Amino acid sequence: MHVLVTGVHVDDPARAYAFYTEVLGFRDVLVVPGSDLYILGPSTGWELGAQINLEPITDPRTRASQQHCLREARPVLMLGVPDAELEYRRLKERADLVFRLELTRDAIGLHFQIEDTVGNVLSIHEA
Repeated sequence: MHVLVTGVHVDDPARAYAFYTEVLGFRDVLVVPGSDLYILGPSTGWELGAQINLEPITDPRTRASQQHCLREARPVLMLGVPDAELEYRRLKERADLVFRLELTRDAIGLHFQIEDTVGNVLSIHEA
């Protein structure tokens, strides 16, 4: 068994789409902007990994949960890259990103955390 699609609640699906595609390199699987439907796949091709559905927040409980995770720096996604140090340096060159955890090596390997500009913390790992 494996994950096909997972949802990430975002403040603004269109802005999230821009971030996940332009900054992180995800690719379109199914995009219908007028319906706030944005399903993205890995940069290597959607058929090679789990897809992400960028879901609009439509209720107060979901918003409260998202804000709690952001406040506590709890990642909503763990993303894998072949070279975490290279990805860290590439993203560090951008002045518009907030880093929640600098590049760190610990029991779970080499990783760092960033905010996705739409209310979430992402953890990026060497995998």
